[in-house]
Amino acid sequence: MIEFEGEFELDMPPEELWPYFTDPDVIADCAPGMKELKQNSPSDLEAVMSVKVGSVSPTFDVEVTVVEATKPSTLRMSAVGNASRNAFETAAHMDLQPTEAGGTLATWTASAEVSGLIASLGQRALGGVTTRLVNNFFDDLQATAEEGEPAESRLEGAEGAEPVVEVDAGE
Repeated sequence: MIEFEGEFELDMPPEELWPYFTDPDVIADCAPGMKELKQNSPSDLEAVMSVKVGSVSPTFDVEVTVVEATKPSTLRMSAVGNASRNAFETAAHMDLQPTEAGGTLATWTASAEVSGLIASLGQRALGGVTTRLVNNFFDDLQATAEEGEPAESRLEGAEGAEPVVEVDAGE
């Protein structure tokens, strides 16, 4: 199992940012490598995304379940992705807390089980790629919010959903 974590500061309060984190259209526009994102229900999404790790560039068909969406502070998701000769299962937890300066501190953790060619590249390579992708996502999401692009919160936690792999949310 591979563990990832990080934090990111944004210049807007959690209440203003929440719709951007829970609008599938905004997520699709901000997520690096996202080719397609379709919302099947308030808690179920399907995605097609490409990720380049070293010399390997798989395109994954991904099923995402929103495990928890507690406005405006907690978002937990679980995902399973399959590509030719590659697969992953992941769970992610994000916590949005107000800062004294009126912004938001977003802390995130994720756990992943990875198999196939990308797994052979090792945790170090995957960690570097993950950090870059997450930073790009937060940068793009903040820019979208600052530009005042409309966003509508359309994600809800699934009734009784459990993550496919466990995440230590620092609790």
